[in-house]
Amino acid sequence: MSVTDAFELRMNGMADSAKAGLEMLIADDSTNAAAWFELARTKHYMGLGNPRSLYESLGDIEHAIEKAVADDPENLIYAFYKGYFGYFNTYALVMAQQPGAAGKAKEAISTFEHVLELKPDYHEATLYLIEMFSAPEQMGLGDNSAKAESLVVQLEELDPVFGAKARDIRMPPEGDRIALWSELLSQNPDNPEVLEQLGKAYLYKDNLEPGKNHIEKALEADPERKYLILDLARYHLMNARSNPASKAEALELARDNISRYLATEPIAPLKAYALGLSSILESWGGSKEEGEKLREQATAIDPYFSKAFAVPPRILFSPPYELSHYHSYFLRPL
Repeated sequence: MSVTDAFELRMNGMADSAKAGLEMLIADDSTNAAAWFELARTKHYMGLGNPRSLYESLGDIEHAIEKAVADDPENLIYAFYKGYFGYFNTYALVMAQQPGAAGKAKEAISTFEHVLELKPDYHEATLYLIEMFSAPEQMGLGDNSAKAESLVVQLEELDPVFGAKARDIRMPPEGDRIALWSELLSQNPDNPEVLEQLGKAYLYKDNLEPGKNHIEKALEADPERKYLILDLARYHLMNARSNPASKAEALELARDNISRYLATEPIAPLKAYALGLSSILESWGGSKEEGEKLREQATAIDPYFSKAFAVPPRILFSPPYELSHYHSYFLRPL
């Protein structure tokens, strides 16, 4: 078995077989950086399928990616994932109110800074740094607003879209994100990232129609952004939970979006995840038997499908020898 074979097994819902094959590769060659990297991602993915045990496996995942980076320190693919996982680890500890978040945050920051030494225009790494430097005090990092602002200004000079994403992070809750992205859209009318961010800015203000319209335009401009259909479904699910008066309508809208997403024939992990969302939806709507049936369908496709509400991070699904340009805000629901 090769590392690519293991990746394909996981993409087809067989993460346990992928893990076993990768462990065999490492047993044969403990310096196989690609195998260590893919083992880290496989364990990360499997952990999302059992959130309660994920915290117990954080150390194992961290060990695997550290081995990959140690054996191939100039590899950007491994370094970027190490930074991402370090931030994920920090976030998990903060959410669980466990100690050690500050130390993990500092390690992640150091890793992202190393990434930028290797590739100064790796703007996704800069965005993660800005978010960490702007993070709540519970991460234990102290005041890093000056560092964050400096990086924002740099990105604004280098790339207007990434610069706007950076400025968005720095905006206070009362900031006008709709105005920020509307202005940029006037200069970049068909840019799918700008359309996506403007659509989400409207959704955060519970302004559904313009939000949905801009997200649909983003999908039209870039059909690969199918995850936006899941984001719309999740928005309606959140609305169903927070607004009982419109629960039935919101659940129906979520159901429509999940069906639409499933019609795109996603890979097994994401098909199972979408069915898992459907299971939650039906249970919330009172159809517990239907919800259980959908959960069984999801498990049959991929026993380790993510049980988290957030869409599984696309950094776990890029081919093992492909540089990821995945970025997602950790501190926002969409």
